[in-house]
Amino acid sequence: MELNQTSICYYEKKLAHISAATESADSIVPDTFPDIGRIVCAYGTAAIKDQTPQNDRLLVSGTVQTTILYEPENGGKLRRLSVPVTFAHIEECEGLTAESICSTVCRIAAVDAEAMNSRKVSVSVQLCFLTEGYCKAECDVTESVELDGIECLSHLQNITLLEQVRSYPVTILDDIQLADAAELSLLHSDCTMQVSECRAMHGRIIVKGEAVLHCLAMQEDDAVRVLNSSTPFTQILELSEAEEDALTAVRMTVSEADCRLESDGMLSCTISAQAMVLLRQERRLRCIEDMYLPGKELAAQAEHPVLQNMPSAQPFTSEGSETLQTAQHVSHVIAAQAVCCGAKRVSESELQVKAGVRVLYLSDEQQLCAVQRIVPLTMPYSEAGEPEDLTLSARATAAGERGLLLTVTANGTAATQERVTFCYISALEIKPKESSHNGVTLVLKQINGEERLWDIAKNCGTTEQAIRCANDLPAEAERVQNAMLLIPIQD
Repeated sequence: MELNQTSICYYEKKLAHISAATESADSIVPDTFPDIGRIVCAYGTAAIKDQTPQNDRLLVSGTVQTTILYEPENGGKLRRLSVPVTFAHIEECEGLTAESICSTVCRIAAVDAEAMNSRKVSVSVQLCFLTEGYCKAECDVTESVELDGIECLSHLQNITLLEQVRSYPVTILDDIQLADAAELSLLHSDCTMQVSECRAMHGRIIVKGEAVLHCLAMQEDDAVRVLNSSTPFTQILELSEAEEDALTAVRMTVSEADCRLESDGMLSCTISAQAMVLLRQERRLRCIEDMYLPGKELAAQAEHPVLQNMPSAQPFTSEGSETLQTAQHVSHVIAAQAVCCGAKRVSESELQVKAGVRVLYLSDEQQLCAVQRIVPLTMPYSEAGEPEDLTLSARATAAGERGLLLTVTANGTAATQERVTFCYISALEIKPKESSHNGVTLVLKQINGEERLWDIAKNCGTTEQAIRCANDLPAEAERVQNAMLLIPIQD
C-alpha cells in the first residue's frame, strides 16, 4: 500500500484591512509670523518611517507633515504654517509573525485645523491605513492510494496559489521642469504609483509605470494653482523563482514623497516606495472525497487542509456622485481630491465607498475657501470578486446657490478568493470485516427515489462497475432512480 502525497508550499493572505485613526498636535505660531485671522485650508502628507510585523500584529509608525494656509489677522498675504503630527498604529491580526511580508498605505482622509487663539493652532488628522500581510504556509495533500481492490471517489480541482510573495524597496529620483511654474511656492504634494507592465523574465520581474504627482502651488498674488506631472520608472527586481510567462502582479505603495519646487520651476522629487511582488501558480490537484475496500474495513487517520484559491484580480472602474453644501456660492473650483477610506460590496450590483474628499474653490468675492467631508458613495459594481487596491479621483463643479456636484471615479481590482478543502491521509489501516451476507453472492435491492451508485456500492460491499455490469447500466451512469438492482456481493 502506498499513499501518494503532494507537498505544497505557498503564501496565505492573513491580513487585508482598512482601518482609521485620528492623531492631533498643537503648535505655536512662530514669532516671525503674523497673528492668525482665518484658516483657509489644511493639507497633510504622510510618510511611513517603519512597518514591523510581530506575533499577531503589525506596527506602523511615521509622520504627517501638515500645511496650514491662513489669512493674517491684520490682512496681507496668505501665510503657510507647517505642523508635524506623528503617528503609531497597531494592526492586530492573528497569525502574523516577524517573517510575514506586509504592505501599508497611509492616506489622509481629512485635516482639521482650528485657531485656539491668534498665536496657537490645533491640528487633527484623520488617517486611513490600508494593510496587507502574507505568511508562508505548507501542507500535504493525498492525491491517491495505491492498494489492490480499493475504491476511491475523487475529483480534479484547479487551484491558483501564491507561490512567492516578496517585498522590495524602490527609490525614484527625478527633476521635472514644469511649464509656467517659475517663482511659485509649493503648498502640498501627493504621489501615487501607476503600474503599466509587470512580467517575469529569466529570474527577474520587470516593472514599468509612472509616479504621478499632484501638487498645489501658490503665486506671488496668493492665487493657488494645480501642478500635475509624472515621472516614468522601470524597475528590475531579482526573483529566481520567476519563470518566463509566470503569473505575476505587483503592488506599488508610496512610503514617502519629498518634493521641492525651485524658483526656476524645477520640481525635484525623491520617492521612496515599496514593491510587493505576487507570483501565482496554477495547479491541478486530485481531491479524495471517499474510499473503501470491499469486504474489509478501512481505518484512516485523515486531516482536511484548506488552501486559498487566489486567481489573478481583474481591473475595474466605477463612478459615483454626491452634492456637497458650501458656505458660499462657488465661483471657480481650483482642485478636488478624494481618498478611499473603505469599500464594501452591498449587493450584487452595488459598491459602497467611503471617500475622504476635499475641494478648494473661490467664492464670488474671489476668497479662497475649502470644504472637506467623509462622504459615502454608492457605485455600480457587477464584478465577481471583492474590491481591492482602490484609488479615487475627483472632479467638482458648482451646483445651485451654495453647493458642489462631486463626481468620484474609483479604479481598482476585483479579487475572487475561495477556500478549497483537500484530503491528507497520514495513516491507513486495513481490518477484517465480518460478513453479513452468509455466503450470498447476489442480492436484489429496491431503490426508492434517487441514489448514487457510489453509496449503494459502498454500503453493499461491492463496486460501481460490478453494479453497472450486472444491470446493463451505461459506463457513465453515476445515479439510479426508482429501480430494482442486482447487487453482486464481494465479501
